[in-house]
Amino acid sequence: MPLWKNGNFVEDSWKVVADEEPVPDSDKVIVSLKRWREERGVLAERNAPLGLLIPPGSNWTDIAADLPRFPVIAVTIPKYADGRASSIARLLRERDNYQGEIRVMGDYIVDQMPFMRRVGIDAFDVENPVVQKALENGVWPEVTDYLQPAYDGGREAPGGTRPWTRKRVEKQ
Repeated sequence: MPLWKNGNFVEDSWKVVADEEPVPDSDKVIVSLKRWREERGVLAERNAPLGLLIPPGSNWTDIAADLPRFPVIAVTIPKYADGRASSIARLLRERDNYQGEIRVMGDYIVDQMPFMRRVGIDAFDVENPVVQKALENGVWPEVTDYLQPAYDGGREAPGGTRPWTRKRVEKQ
């Protein structure tokens, strides 16, 4: 699948490995939270980069100390209206202080992408051909006024300056 990151399609060097598949020794792979828990000792010994897939409805507080070892964490949207991936991303950023890449995979539309960026998702595995075409054509349906605060690295007007809304500010 194409990967959308930093406003462009980029080469994706990561492969999601199903629980029943063997983990290649030298490839960049993403394994499930379940597999990490079951095979932590073996997987931690790998020399190649390892990513983590956190499915909707998961609790990962027991492995929070392990999160910095994963350069990529993937979250999934099984159905278009499922917002749990956004909740997971926000918790990873705000509660767990995760600094690596959070990528989303699954069933979403381009209109959802700016909102997902606001909660800390910074890479998009694009499966939907309509979303891919929209991004290729420069569509990014940015909303300029928000009610909720964002995880956005300081690109927003400070809270209290307009208490009923948040405005994005351009960095100089």
